[in-house]
Amino acid sequence: MTRRERAYTAGAILLTAAGLATVWRDQWWETGIFWLAAAFLYGGAGRERRTRRARERAIAVRLQWLARGHAVIEPPRPCCQFWLSSDGFVHGHDCTRPPGARGSLTLAEQQLLARYDGDLRDSA
Repeated sequence: MTRRERAYTAGAILLTAAGLATVWRDQWWETGIFWLAAAFLYGGAGRERRTRRARERAIAVRLQWLARGHAVIEPPRPCCQFWLSSDGFVHGHDCTRPPGARGSLTLAEQQLLARYDGDLRDSA
């Protein structure tokens, strides 16, 4: 059980008990409110349980595919124009990836790139 599922279930149990307490005191309006809120919390707990089970099933299927060697690995999404043009080896200054995940250019590569970029602008 996840924390959220436990919280929903505990809240629903508490509201159901409060509703039962108001039944014995003949406070029917309050009973209805308590039980309606408990029904919403039970619904939330069920939704969390279904989400958790679906996630566990998806992980199990991926592990089975990986064990059989049929796992499909999605390529990383492009993060900047340099990444697209260098087949994923170089990242630009406007890259959205964290700095530790970026490749860096040597000084000679930076000068070559600047010269190439200047040649392209002159020809256009």
